[in-house]
Amino acid sequence: MNNQALYGIALKIDKITLIIGNIVGWMLIPMILSLAYEVIARYVFGKPTIWAYDMTFMLYGSFFMLGASYTLRKKGHIRTDMFYERWCPRKQAYIDLVCYVLFFYPFVLIFTFTGWEYFLKAFLTNERFVSSPWMAITWPFKLVLPCTGFFLGVQGLSEVFKCLIAIKTNRWPTGIGPEERTST
Repeated sequence: MNNQALYGIALKIDKITLIIGNIVGWMLIPMILSLAYEVIARYVFGKPTIWAYDMTFMLYGSFFMLGASYTLRKKGHIRTDMFYERWCPRKQAYIDLVCYVLFFYPFVLIFTFTGWEYFLKAFLTNERFVSSPWMAITWPFKLVLPCTGFFLGVQGLSEVFKCLIAIKTNRWPTGIGPEERTST
């Protein structure tokens, strides 16, 4: 596959990841509103809800996980830059590519398939959170596990394509390379 094709696919994947990240970001508003409602209901009216705690941990956990591919796209995951920033793009890309193959993809595959098994069991048995008086069903929460793995895997493919381009050209593709790193 030539550089132009790899670049085009990487750009399309990145665009989808950015859309997913923005959707997840906007979904924080209902969680914040439910927390505000709980605080007002509990402390102003003396009538706490039975669902607010469960909604908060399910939504926050979901947002945290679903935002992982967006964070990968924005280069926001932990990296030791002591040496990396001094290397030429080709060497950076080789190191990144090896790390994606040896560490990232095995984790993502295990996470996705294990998450799918957790979701499927919860869905088929109508599993509920027994620690909660609300007894919420667990499968929507557990569906986030394989979705996160899938989104991470797809964004990882974009990152691998960027590495292949950088290995061939000794420069990161314009507009989608490590220079877009989030502030740390």
